[in-house]
This record gives sequence, structure tokens and C-alpha cells, in this order.
Amino acid sequence: MKAARVLLAESDPVARRFVAGLLRQQGHEVDEAADGEAALRAARERRPHLIVLETVLPGRDGGEVLEALKADAATRRIPVLVLSVRSREEDVVRGLEIGAEDYVTKPFHTQELLLRVRKILARTT
Repeated sequence: MKAARVLLAESDPVARRFVAGLLRQQGHEVDEAADGEAALRAARERRPHLIVLETVLPGRDGGEVLEALKADAATRRIPVLVLSVRSREEDVVRGLEIGAEDYVTKPFHTQELLLRVRKILARTT
């Protein structure tokens, strides 16, 4: 699999640094956003191959960001992997219904997350 440009939208700086480090170790270029508005801007400007999106974000939350991404012709085809502390069944189902390619709950297993990223990128790049 070739290296991809990944946008990581995560408000927690420790989690953002950790996940970004994992993705960079896999050879990916990682853009980071700490809130929903920054995530939308970066998605439109950078056109990543994948967006890893936390649902709990300041400003626009991840659900709103996902809906906006899928409503915009410029970003609707970018796959989104939700990585969230929201782990109730209805949260997972809603994320998948509004357009997430996959949904991983926190705490997560590192190898599982990286495998899901690889699988999405293999299908879409």
C-alpha cells in the first residue's frame, strides 16, 4: 500500500499526537485539526485520502462535520473513519448511516486501527 495523506481531527492533544504518530510510522502524511471547523477547512483545502474523525470536537462536532463533508461535492468521496469515545450502539449506527466508512471506539487496539486504515485505503486509493 502506498503512503496516503490522512487528516486527523482530534481535540485531545495527547490522543492526536499518539494517533498521528502511529499513522506517520506507517508512512502516511498526516494533517491535524483540533476542532470541527479546522477539520472542514483542511478537508476542502488538502483533499486527504482518508479522514480519521473524532465525534467529540469543539465548535462543530464530528457528526456535523461528517454530514457537511458528505453534503459537499468536493469532499463527499473522501472516506471517513470515525474514532470516538461515543461507543453506544446508536452512536455507531448513526455514524455509519451518515456516511462513515468505518467506526472504531476508544479505547482502541493499535493494530486493529491500523488494519482498518489499511483496508479503507486499499479500497479507495
